[in-house]
Amino acid sequence: MRLTGYSDRWSVRPGEDIAFHVHCTEDYYTAQLVRLRHGDQNPKGPGFKEAEVASPLDGRHRGFAREICKGSYGIAELDDLLDGVESFSLSVWIWPTLPRAGAQGVLSWLAPPGDSGLGMFLAEAGTIECRLPGGRSLRSGVRLEAREWYHLALSIDGRSGAVSLSVVAKRWSPALAKQETVRTTLDGRADLRPRASLLFGAGGLEPTADGPRPVMVFNGKIARPMILAGVRLAADDPPHDAVLAAWDFGRSAEATTLVDVSGGGRHGRLVNRPARAMTGPDWPGGAPRGAPTASTHDAVHFHDDDVADVGWPESHRLRVPDDLPSGVYALRLRTGGEEDHLPFFVCPPRGARDRPPLAVLMPTLSYLAYANESLDLSGTVQLSPMQDMSLRAEAYRYVAENGLKSTYDTHSDGSGICHGSLRRPIIDFRPKARCRAFDAPHQFAADLHIIDWLVQKNYVFDILTDHLLHSDRSELLAPYRVVVTGSHPEYWTGPMLDARDRWLAAGGRLMYLGGNGFYWVTAIAQDSPDIIEIRRYFGSRTWSGEAGEETLSLTGERGGLWRDRGRAPQSALGIGFSGQGYDRGVPYRRREASFEPQWRWVFEGVSGETFGSGPSLVLGHGAAGFEVDRADAREGTPAHAVVLASSERFSDAYQAAGELVPSTHPWMSGSHPQSGIRADMLFMRGPNGGAVFSTGSIIWCATLSASGCDSDTSRITDNVLKAFLAENLPVAPA
Repeated sequence: MRLTGYSDRWSVRPGEDIAFHVHCTEDYYTAQLVRLRHGDQNPKGPGFKEAEVASPLDGRHRGFAREICKGSYGIAELDDLLDGVESFSLSVWIWPTLPRAGAQGVLSWLAPPGDSGLGMFLAEAGTIECRLPGGRSLRSGVRLEAREWYHLALSIDGRSGAVSLSVVAKRWSPALAKQETVRTTLDGRADLRPRASLLFGAGGLEPTADGPRPVMVFNGKIARPMILAGVRLAADDPPHDAVLAAWDFGRSAEATTLVDVSGGGRHGRLVNRPARAMTGPDWPGGAPRGAPTASTHDAVHFHDDDVADVGWPESHRLRVPDDLPSGVYALRLRTGGEEDHLPFFVCPPRGARDRPPLAVLMPTLSYLAYANESLDLSGTVQLSPMQDMSLRAEAYRYVAENGLKSTYDTHSDGSGICHGSLRRPIIDFRPKARCRAFDAPHQFAADLHIIDWLVQKNYVFDILTDHLLHSDRSELLAPYRVVVTGSHPEYWTGPMLDARDRWLAAGGRLMYLGGNGFYWVTAIAQDSPDIIEIRRYFGSRTWSGEAGEETLSLTGERGGLWRDRGRAPQSALGIGFSGQGYDRGVPYRRREASFEPQWRWVFEGVSGETFGSGPSLVLGHGAAGFEVDRADAREGTPAHAVVLASSERFSDAYQAAGELVPSTHPWMSGSHPQSGIRADMLFMRGPNGGAVFSTGSIIWCATLSASGCDSDTSRITDNVLKAFLAENLPVAPA
């Protein structure tokens, strides 16, 4: 890509700084601050809308090409660890996932220039090779199999020069039965070169203008690396006085620290966020019910395509003016016919009073989870004719080649990507982005549909974000009578749910204008709020994690679905995920209850029994579709909730949510009533004058702009929003 970039944060308040990091292969580019209203370029809608805003960043700037140094690894400084030590051993457990995908470093000395290196490597043939001082090497004949645990030990006798390598499989089988110890002798005394760094999961570091690039990155899990005094090859626990350094990868799993438990204080750090709290060689033994413990989840899973922070130099810094209104903004970049936007959200000042009673909660955690969603990179997916197809193909190649994929994708070794990060280019967090699966706006671009509609209807509102809700809790929501969600608020943390529920209990009024929301348990890193983590092992998912690896390393809580943690969305919103499909949307049909006098205000200006059959900027037509939610008392829908309308029957391209289907049957697709796939529009009152209105469809907001923002779905949304903003909700006629 010739032009792209990212910002160091997405949520910023007046008086705070936001930094932008730009990659440009041309000599110059122009920057312009803009306020975004509508990103969808579909000619059937309002079209692209942005307004330029004067800022110190506007103008022509020098371009610099940047690199992305992908691949995770660990590093620890050894300092004087081996001073006076004549003989020592390296001990480590590994679980390779791509044992024949080229040379991969397991443990390697990062020696100063001119010094001899030392290390244990997984060779291209799947054997273990040790690189020794003086340019010598020692190789085992055992070919390692994928996803099996092996103990490796290398010992060097500094006096005699004798070197021994042991490779032992954890699990016996005919294919793994071969175990081996090989030996060689160095010429003269071994030069240990002790003052160096030790790399975990990489064979070396190459300097680049944008930081060190790891080479020969290991794919798989590493556990229990140790440096021991003396010649020791056994996998048994060594005597305490023999341990020079030992890193317990199960400690401080929420951080990037590698804890040295020897007492020597040679702690290390992880780069590019490999997966932690992963099962080690002793799982599942000794752990009741598979619960994570320090002894069973003491492995780190490294990948050659991990990327947490591309680390580009800062190109621009903006201090947000005190008088800049809350809204959706972007730094627009242009060069040589190419354009990119780096979006961000200006939120109200902390603790500010006299705010408008209405706020829109932008689902930034969902944007991160979907960031650079690739799914199919084979080139078979049709690209949008509304954008230059060659540029979009180039963008997805850039994502694949640089390890920038989403939590819906898998690593090069087939394991699921559990981390998302905003400190990298994200090609679908853009106002003009279109989803590859169905060639229409999704997530951020789709949420601009509601932003434009609110502006068209002359509503005054603040912009809030998931990140701020997680950090500020219910204090963030307290000033607002009404909060409107985005179209797909799928990823929520526990503190966010708590804040939502406290606000609702205090009389808040929530308009859930989307589908499949409040679904996945999500964690945010305490040491780096731009990092999120998810674990997929049940529910509708694109990958499944390994057994025993359901725990989020960042918080220590169980991942997966909130439903399976006893916090199904139905309990607070009345509805929850029921199914999904991509071919078309359908209208809603009013339920009998909706014709009672007390609900007349919801349907003011809407005639007939059906609505939402008009054009949609997503899936062509219909207000119910893509991913849809239904009421279900078994899942927690309160008895006082009222379903006002339900979607018409979907096509067989729609499939039921997997977690709602105990066993497969012939009626799981959308055309069968037994499938349970439907979108329910629901209303329920809450305590202290509060209320919830839920539409149950991701594409509801994609229909609001039809007929000059006078569609039947627009009228219903307008009716409910006006009623929610009033001091008292409508009551049944006397």
